[in-house]
Amino acid sequence: MKTLRKRLSALYTITTGAILLLVIGAFLLSSIQKTRNAQLQQFQVIWNSLSSRFQSSHAFSHGYLAQTEAEYHMIIHISENGIPFFYPGSWKPETDRKVLIEQAIALAKTQGVSVNRAPVSSPSNTTSLITMEGNRGDRYYVMVQVMSTRNGAKSICAISYIPPVWDALKNTVLYLSLLAVSGILCLWLISWVFVGWSLKPVEESRQKQARFIAAASHELRSPLAVLRSAAAAMSDSPQKKDTLLPLIDRECVRMSRLIDDMLLLASADARTWSLQRKETDMDTLLIDLYEAFQPACQEKGISLHLDLPADSLPHVLCDPDRIRQVLMVLLDNAAYYTPAGRSIFIRARVNERKRILELQVMDEGCGIAPEDKPHIFDRFYQADSARSDKQHFGLGLSIARELVLLHQGTIGLADNPGGGSCFFVRLPC
Repeated sequence: MKTLRKRLSALYTITTGAILLLVIGAFLLSSIQKTRNAQLQQFQVIWNSLSSRFQSSHAFSHGYLAQTEAEYHMIIHISENGIPFFYPGSWKPETDRKVLIEQAIALAKTQGVSVNRAPVSSPSNTTSLITMEGNRGDRYYVMVQVMSTRNGAKSICAISYIPPVWDALKNTVLYLSLLAVSGILCLWLISWVFVGWSLKPVEESRQKQARFIAAASHELRSPLAVLRSAAAAMSDSPQKKDTLLPLIDRECVRMSRLIDDMLLLASADARTWSLQRKETDMDTLLIDLYEAFQPACQEKGISLHLDLPADSLPHVLCDPDRIRQVLMVLLDNAAYYTPAGRSIFIRARVNERKRILELQVMDEGCGIAPEDKPHIFDRFYQADSARSDKQHFGLGLSIARELVLLHQGTIGLADNPGGGSCFFVRLPC
């Protein structure tokens, strides 16, 4: 179970963690795309401003160029008739400034835009957006425009540095990494707790099964030991056959009853029990049950009473044989714990509002200790573990509970106000 819990926790953590990482990855990709779009939009806005200023023949002062270059990490190269405007630049890119300008001019020439020649068919000629790479892997956006003038041609070349996306998203990546690690740790803790909670019924079922097998083995060992002893005694002393054969027969009957009870419970667990449901007259069923159990109570000196309401009980759609079996288990249990001179009561009452028929078997015995009540319907559980009557295996109440559950009913235990116990069965009617 511990290994299963670890494996399931790991499985849940990996699957949900993978989903978390996919979500974070999708968010990161979206952030990268947004950052790239923002960089491109920023360059286009600056270029539009430079181009407008360039076309309106406004002068470019050293201060304006220095501020623009430094603020946006740009290189602005202006020339007239091939002679560059003297400006040393306000920041140093990774690749030499002169190399970048030459490379940008060469790329513009491939698009038919030459900084040394005025456009022929139009007043100005502008390249499309160019992306180029420096000598050290540094990347740049480039735009070049050439205009005709009275004296020839003038040109402007704007080269904008593209910062690596990871540099722009450094804080975001760190935050997402911490989120992913903490999220996976939380998922592991939640999975560990959740799997433990989910496996708890499985563990309880496994423990119950282990206890059931141990108890069944113990109960089967006793009659088998008696049978082997009797067989050995008959081999040694054949003259004792008449005495030993009834003992063997009694133990065989006892073992047969135990096996039948175990098969019934196995059928209940496998949900293979079949009920022969039919409309049942509960008055008749209870009267027949009373008459059948009366002799056994008289033999033990116990008074058996049947208490029915004045009006007829409603019919119940049930298997009458199985309901009779349930009540026989309760009566047999009550008879065992009720001393001579006391009474057992069979009572029936109807809750018209909830359409429930409640059947009660009350005894005036010793009652059931509070610590035993939660386990009274457990298999092979016996409140009096030292009792000498070996005809009871502690399976009767378990079988009764399974039968009642098959009828969509409930079975429970309460204290008898006059002393003893009161078992009740509630059936829909």
